[in-house]
Amino acid sequence: MPERGLTLGTAGHIDHGKTTLVKSLTGKDTDRLKEEKDRGISIELGYAELALPSGLHLSVIDVPGHERFVKNMVAGATGIDIFLLVVASDDGVMPQTREHLRIIELLDIPLGAVALTKIDMVDEEMVELAAADVEDFLATSRYADAPIVPVSGVTGAGIPELLAALDELAGRAPRRGVYPATRMPIDRVFSLKGIGTVVTGTLWSGELTPEETVAILPRLGATVLDEVRVRSIQVHDQSVEAAEEGQRVALNLTGVDRQQLQRGQWVIKDPVVEPTYLADVSLTLLDDAPEALTRVSRVRVDHGTQEVLAKVVLADREQLEPGEGCYAQIRFEDRAVVYPGDHFILRSLTPITTIGGGRVYDPDPRKHGTDPKWRERLSVLEDGPAEAIVDLLLSEAFPKGILRRHLEVSPYLWRFDALPAIEATLAGDRAVEGSQQRVFHAPALLALEEAVVEALRARADADALNPYLSVGELRRAVSEGKDWPALDVALERLQAAGTVVRTEHGFRWGEAAGAMEGDDAVRAEELLAVYERIGLEAPAVAAAAAESGLAEKEALRLIRALERQGRMAKVGEDLYYATSTLDEVMARIAAEMESRGQITLAEVRDLFSTSRKYAQALLEHMDSEGMTLRVGDARRLRKRRRT
Repeated sequence: MPERGLTLGTAGHIDHGKTTLVKSLTGKDTDRLKEEKDRGISIELGYAELALPSGLHLSVIDVPGHERFVKNMVAGATGIDIFLLVVASDDGVMPQTREHLRIIELLDIPLGAVALTKIDMVDEEMVELAAADVEDFLATSRYADAPIVPVSGVTGAGIPELLAALDELAGRAPRRGVYPATRMPIDRVFSLKGIGTVVTGTLWSGELTPEETVAILPRLGATVLDEVRVRSIQVHDQSVEAAEEGQRVALNLTGVDRQQLQRGQWVIKDPVVEPTYLADVSLTLLDDAPEALTRVSRVRVDHGTQEVLAKVVLADREQLEPGEGCYAQIRFEDRAVVYPGDHFILRSLTPITTIGGGRVYDPDPRKHGTDPKWRERLSVLEDGPAEAIVDLLLSEAFPKGILRRHLEVSPYLWRFDALPAIEATLAGDRAVEGSQQRVFHAPALLALEEAVVEALRARADADALNPYLSVGELRRAVSEGKDWPALDVALERLQAAGTVVRTEHGFRWGEAAGAMEGDDAVRAEELLAVYERIGLEAPAVAAAAAESGLAEKEALRLIRALERQGRMAKVGEDLYYATSTLDEVMARIAAEMESRGQITLAEVRDLFSTSRKYAQALLEHMDSEGMTLRVGDARRLRKRRRT
């Protein structure tokens, strides 16, 4: 089994010795830029591998401490498992020390230690005072029990003790949540001669192997990068067959140029969340935030390796005071790739400082206001339980439903065991699985079934002779005229129960047979007798109605009822026959064709001594019924399959 990937991130004020300490721990100088060498400060993120006494290995991210590069610090701190807060003994807790620890706390980093550096530059009393200062500061955070280890990156004093402390933390670092996707935020993009395009980052979740296909999101302009191949993978300059969650990774990509990529994008395998302009979140404003957030505030959002300008719209309040929290909607000015459960940092526009942070609960919401339902919805997504989230997702997906395989990997269920929750929902009365394993919200489906029955019952009440509705008519009655997958399932269930019957005429309520009774039955028989008596040269509906003493509309209603009963048939426009007459006529035409081999329209006309109108209508009807085949001006009987 491969070693679990863990990442250690440094944090702390500028010039407190982070890079020197990392070099002492790992043997690697993480300042790689000429400007960093010239100025003696870290600007970009630095990386190294740290071997612990137990044999475990950590990926170390060395972040800049200067206030102007806090967004780079956030990029490094996002996704780490353990933090190492660096505080110089000759300075103590400084502004960036405070800001960095607040960022670590907002990002929900579970464990960490403090390295009290530069002990070779001060006396023992100064070290003790600095340690007391750090203890007081940690007491204001969730990390009051974090170990404080005095060290010197120059002499090596305290390094063994620090390594032991980090080893102990690595041994009890909790596993990350199982995200429903493999994804890595890109922090560097470059090209190497003979190799091609390379991107680096910390693998947040999942596993990557060579030759796999990944997507690069969000897209830059019109560039679509959905099928980029991973040619090879390195972890700390060593080629590997698989990169694991938590490791520091370099990917050699094919199918993409250096110019098509930038820091802030993501490498994602099988993405289940699309880039978004909206996200529903929970927010926390720091106690020492310079001012309150108003109902709508413009801010910077740092997430992964991306910084995006956005508007924060508060829920159910006009103002969020320092130290308070609430739900809100973030409206990004550029697309962001955020998953449920992701942490982010809020920074003010000017002056640029960290003011708070939060957590994403819905990366695909609608733009909305402050309706209480919105708050209730976010509360369910935040707290669960899993069955309640499944119920919410199904209710919102109705009438389309959700394919079961998509529900099983829903990002909204990433903190839970999805399968038992889905099974429990199906076993109860909250979900129904239709064809192709598409799952529907049971209460909504039941309401749709009731609407179908009500529409068919109303049709039967309005016209007892024609209680049928076509699929199109049903859609107009109950589904806004749209082709709802849920309607298909509702009709299948209603037919299985016998509540709804489907015939060639359409759907009808199970208790509406369409039988004629009373005066309708008498008039229908009289009308049918007219057609049977006249025979081949059947009258138009108006003429048959007049002979029967009926209004044309009433006669047509009865004729169609007789047609549904199979006692009359429509042969042409405004031309109906009694079925007994039609069967006799078609049998005679068929016999003539069998005898002659074929028959023409003129021959049919002469056969019955009738007009072209009736001969043509009869032959076209036989064509439509599949009895005859037209060859030039003649018809032939179609060959029948032997049974």
